[in-house]
Amino acid sequence: MTGRSSLTTIFLMIPAFCAFAPLACGVETLLPSPSPLASATPATSPTANPISSPAMTPSPSASPSPDKATTKSALIPHDIPGIKGKIAIPGDWTYLPGKLLEGDVLLAVREKISDENDQWSTGLTMTLDKNGAADSGMKAGDYAMGIACEAREKAGEESSPITESTNGVFRDIRFEFPIQGDTPLVVTELLRANEKTGTVAVILWQSPKAEGQTLRPLRDLVLTGITLDPAL
Repeated sequence: MTGRSSLTTIFLMIPAFCAFAPLACGVETLLPSPSPLASATPATSPTANPISSPAMTPSPSASPSPDKATTKSALIPHDIPGIKGKIAIPGDWTYLPGKLLEGDVLLAVREKISDENDQWSTGLTMTLDKNGAADSGMKAGDYAMGIACEAREKAGEESSPITESTNGVFRDIRFEFPIQGDTPLVVTELLRANEKTGTVAVILWQSPKAEGQTLRPLRDLVLTGITLDPAL
């Protein structure tokens, strides 16, 4: 892998949706978080780098200075068509919303791209799985946890612990892992399960490992700011 991704590459990181029993794996449960748009605090406070071993939280003096794109007011909100959702990203990013209810992919990336086949290194994808939990006979949150445990096991020992939190009908399950290549990447996998409808949103954020600390505030703002319709 070269350290850049197309949609074809990024989907290799998502395990197949299939029926399985919940897996026992280390999970850190976090306190319920406020509404994602109520503050800039992430819904889940990661304890590690994406798929890498847990990282030490830098002291305030070691933290990079806030970039103009890492403040909530600097992000531009966009509608997510069809699901009455919202996502806020920097104004100079490329946004390809897709038709999520029809199996398409939402794509938001830092690079200037023209379609989903162009390569990129920093940004996110989101897909919706509306039937996997029902087909497996499991609650959406348990189904998502099974996916996370399986994916984390495949990612290897450098994966971070899985964290989870709840916000209304949504249960967020999250972990991080590295991907090696010419430009090493760090990936954050966030599964947002709707316990009311059974829908699971699979959100993958990736960025170059060398920019991990610099982009962490922006990553958390973007992931926290994604809102989904509780009725879908």
